[in-house]
Amino acid sequence: MTDTKTLPDSTPILVGAGQFTQREATDTSHMGLAIQAAANAVADCGAPDIAQAIDTICVTKLFSDMGHLWNCKWGRSNNPPESIARGIGASPKARIYSQTGGNQPQSRLIEMARDIALGEREVVLLAGSEALKNQRHAERNNRELDWNEHFEETLEDRGMGESVATSQELSNGLHNVAYYYALIEQAQCHSAARSVAEHREKMAQLLESFSKVAADNPYAQFTGSQSAADILAAPAMTHLYTKRMIAQDGVNLAAALILCSVGKARELGIPESQWVYLHGMADGTELELSRRPDPGKSPMAGRVADRALEIAGLSIDAIDAIDIYSCFPCAVTAVADHLGLPTDGSRALTLTGGLPYFGGPGNNYSMHGIAEAVSAARNRSDAYIMVTANGGVMSKHASGIYSQIPSSTDWATVETKVSDSGVEHRDICLDPGQGTIVSYTVHFDRDGGAHAIIIGDTAEGERFVATTAKDDQATAQALLETDPIGQPVSVTPPEGESLNFQLA
Repeated sequence: MTDTKTLPDSTPILVGAGQFTQREATDTSHMGLAIQAAANAVADCGAPDIAQAIDTICVTKLFSDMGHLWNCKWGRSNNPPESIARGIGASPKARIYSQTGGNQPQSRLIEMARDIALGEREVVLLAGSEALKNQRHAERNNRELDWNEHFEETLEDRGMGESVATSQELSNGLHNVAYYYALIEQAQCHSAARSVAEHREKMAQLLESFSKVAADNPYAQFTGSQSAADILAAPAMTHLYTKRMIAQDGVNLAAALILCSVGKARELGIPESQWVYLHGMADGTELELSRRPDPGKSPMAGRVADRALEIAGLSIDAIDAIDIYSCFPCAVTAVADHLGLPTDGSRALTLTGGLPYFGGPGNNYSMHGIAEAVSAARNRSDAYIMVTANGGVMSKHASGIYSQIPSSTDWATVETKVSDSGVEHRDICLDPGQGTIVSYTVHFDRDGGAHAIIIGDTAEGERFVATTAKDDQATAQALLETDPIGQPVSVTPPEGESLNFQLA
């Protein structure tokens, strides 16, 4: 074991973690929640001058800044890091507003750890929040709020990031993340040789174990626990998913982390009992869904988790607790199956309770996972805690391993970016004419009408995405009657990139 006295002053460590939950609706804004979590992280460090020492504040992109689905009519901060700085009495030199994706908290932690190791930063606050519960409550009750904040300080806004979808996917009904994940889930269902009913029961069994953890977490948005029967009885979202199987974004949740160098921690008098070391971290980007050879798998998720373990010098057997990103069941099983972890609910695969039961605070969920990892590491000083994160549609992956056992990893030089070199991919066919079904999903409109989307293969091994015509209930219903994977389809000539299919 490395002696803390011999650690280089530039070694990055986590010294503070804070969470804040507001279960009842109030008028508090997204930034108001984030300030509370940041203040809790500052207090957690045990050093009275830590806020004044913060040189960088990095905030996770809010859902309300991502487009019309979550647009906030009450206004916004034009500089979220500065909003938090004013709230906690900090004067950072750098203010960063991240890209989108549930990987962002872990990926930005990797970036900031490297910068600290290189001497480019000393004390970093990572923070994020979602107050969509408050926002929607105010809209429903015709409240008039003012959440506008305007600052002149410089902001590094990193925008939205690269698209995680092909234009053909977007042109054929894949405008809802639940439909993407249902395609992944159905591919897993077929590979496991299960019927849809059997697979739904397996998902509910797994997710019941998540709900039990959330029920004991004081920071969870939702109280109580959901049995497998409760989960299955919830309203249907797709032919596979009920509403209680997926991430719940109507939350008031915030989390923050403080990262600094060992030298700065000593200078500020932060007790070593608060130090948590970074043992393995990695991130990488996956192919678009329709280009993946097996839609039910994410090779990059496995590569990223493996690289984090490799850097830490550990096997999965050495990991004492884990939080696997859980926006949809298949996101859990893809990682768990790769790591050889059970998915029958016999081992906890979450620290928080997961996005469906703890709550799904937009892009910031994994900040809560890491905050829980900090607590778990402090509570058991010989333990290794792992957190995996996922952005897009299992598109952007990041993993981290944490412990109070000192780490000698040189974060200034170690390679954390996982390359997609050698990853097999499928080319996209714009006018397939005919093909076979690789995976499918059926979803329902407000009137109960069924609509289907498929991923298909051509005879030449190219890929395409197609959807049923607007009034074609028969084809969508036929997919529900028997497993259609492998069945032939005919595809109409494209209008732009829009393709309609029928069973051949």
